[in-house]
Amino acid sequence: MNSNFINIDVIDMSNIKLENLEINGYHIYQDKDSFNFGIDAVLLANFALREGSQASPLQVIKICDFCTGALPIPLIMYAKRKMFLNENVKFTAFEIDKGQVELCKKSLEYNKTNVEDAKNIDEDIEVINDDIKNIFNDREKYKSMYETFDMITCNPPYIKAGSGITNLNDKKIAARHEVLITFEEICKAASLILKSNKKFYIVHHSERFTELSEILKSNSFEIKKVQFIYPNIDKSSTLCLIEAVKNAKSGIKVLEPIIVFENDGYYTKKIEKIYGK
Repeated sequence: MNSNFINIDVIDMSNIKLENLEINGYHIYQDKDSFNFGIDAVLLANFALREGSQASPLQVIKICDFCTGALPIPLIMYAKRKMFLNENVKFTAFEIDKGQVELCKKSLEYNKTNVEDAKNIDEDIEVINDDIKNIFNDREKYKSMYETFDMITCNPPYIKAGSGITNLNDKKIAARHEVLITFEEICKAASLILKSNKKFYIVHHSERFTELSEILKSNSFEIKKVQFIYPNIDKSSTLCLIEAVKNAKSGIKVLEPIIVFENDGYYTKKIEKIYGK
């Protein structure tokens, strides 16, 4: 599908909702017509916090979030930064949809005004309205970013273009299907801006794990940790969390699985702990 046919910049303000992240008073604006973040974003944010913990108070930690949408991953990580990172954390978030970028700015403004802990959030989180592919297509524009980030996170489109169900509105097609960017293009951009031996955190469909591994390797990444997510104990894994390290030696650690639901339909204790309940 040609990206010119995807109308991703139009947003109906009557469909905007403000949701409580239930983390230290932080909130997020979302568009009910767009793809709203789910448990995959929450799991990725907490995975990156837990496995990428950097507690040195003197170091400024620079984190980039690709395909940021309405900003859930940076907001969750920022809200929990004192537990896992430190005060000196700076986020850069890339989003191609102008409407979503406007929601990001509204969320930053709301939290700056209403959360005591977020007085500098608009200085600590920068949102860039651009195509991630321009990181390598427009090198003059982005060369100052090359090899400057300590961590990258990404909740990318999971489904290859032309496959899967596509009877969705345009915004949801772009969020779920690789019509605007492929995983290979995401990895190519990540490899340019991440420092050597630093970490790239991804959530993706488990069924594509072998393919993801090959693409990461071809872009100078080695998967060092993987954690598989299961809907319940009787189902196959649907999602996986990946920690890939730039220019690392081979050798992978498979972490304990995460089961989302008990057989009675309630969240497991592990999921409740991740959500802070």
